[in-house]
Amino acid sequence: MISIQRLIKTATTVFAVTLFSTAVLAQETVPKSGTDTVEKKERIERRARKEGMRQMRGFHGRHGGHGMIRGIRKLELTDAQKSQIETLVQTHRTTNKPAMEEMHSLMMKRREGTFTDADKARAEEIKAGMKASGDQLRATILGLLTPEQTQKLEQMKLERQERMEQRKERMLERREKMEQRLREKKEAKPVDQ
Repeated sequence: MISIQRLIKTATTVFAVTLFSTAVLAQETVPKSGTDTVEKKERIERRARKEGMRQMRGFHGRHGGHGMIRGIRKLELTDAQKSQIETLVQTHRTTNKPAMEEMHSLMMKRREGTFTDADKARAEEIKAGMKASGDQLRATILGLLTPEQTQKLEQMKLERQERMEQRKERMLERREKMEQRLREKKEAKPVDQ
């Protein structure tokens, strides 16, 4: 017969081995496959492109760029005007592509934390050059429009500004209401003494 002490020793040993192996298995890391790192890089690149697009929207929105071109599409352009504008835009894109790529690499450096003061200065140079190029494109396109089309474009711009002001007012009203509710809530809370 097996003695009770031997049974307890065996059970304790089995328990300890099981506990130890569970702890070891829990600490083992699953080796990353090549696809995991590729997926991570793709996610980072997508995020960078998304960030770059946000910056581009802001840039173009403030300085004419694509926002102006969208407004032009609402005008009744002749086929000749459409083809001239398309040619101008394509030329603008191909001319600015190297600058955009350099700006993209600088923004990646910024995201990675290797952005230097020299990089910052270069980014400002690129931004200024792209602004000047965009302003020149805008002036050239506006020069192709008839006086009626220019007037209609200005009217659309004024209407857009009015809508933006109305949105801003509504947002401020909502913020004031929310702050008022928060103040009322604080006042309604009994003070513990």
